[in-house]
Amino acid sequence: MNRAARFVALLFLLEGAFSAHAQTPKGQPPGSARAMVCPDSRVTVRSVTPADASLACEGARDAIAFLAKQGFDTDTAIRIDIAPEMPDAAARTAVGCYLESEKRIVVLPFAAFRRSRTWMGVPADARAYSSVVTHEVAHAIAACNYKAEALAITAKEYIAYVTTLATMDPARRDRVLTAFPGPAFEGESEMRTLIYLLDPQGFGVRAYRHYLQPGNGRDFLHAILQGKAMLDSGE
Repeated sequence: MNRAARFVALLFLLEGAFSAHAQTPKGQPPGSARAMVCPDSRVTVRSVTPADASLACEGARDAIAFLAKQGFDTDTAIRIDIAPEMPDAAARTAVGCYLESEKRIVVLPFAAFRRSRTWMGVPADARAYSSVVTHEVAHAIAACNYKAEALAITAKEYIAYVTTLATMDPARRDRVLTAFPGPAFEGESEMRTLIYLLDPQGFGVRAYRHYLQPGNGRDFLHAILQGKAMLDSGE
């Protein structure tokens, strides 16, 4: 093959690569993704990599088990898409999100997640990846349990972060708590949207510490669901 022919062939390959990429919109798994139903659940994961789907199933299982013990209705179909890019609606640094309008979870592949090296002050390893899914599944389950229409974003994140931290193994959770030494929130008035936006993970740890305080725990989670706590103030 002469130089001109090689050049044309290279352009053809590059055009094909770009076309294949363009066929996968942001937030959608590639066409080669396969659906996997997690054991003993109504969770479906679409992923190119079976190992990623298995880790996602582990994270979903943890969220379902914890929230069921808290009295949440967890009998809901959940869809998780493992996609090469986050949708535009997600934060720029997000590795996972719950699209409430679509009732769908999107998570980056594990290979992309671990490039961040750390997450919540711990290594971005397989267990941390499962915890990301736990967080998003908590959002999905909570969304099916809300009895109030005007919950603040901080209310939704309170439930998701409490679930995330409560389901970690104790040693890992201790490392996260050490990495974020802020005190527990003393009450709803401190759980402001600005605090969450400036430091989402720090907000989550303080929320978990609040959850652990006497008189909070399960009762506070249900107060949120019933619209008796953390309503959207429009701030």
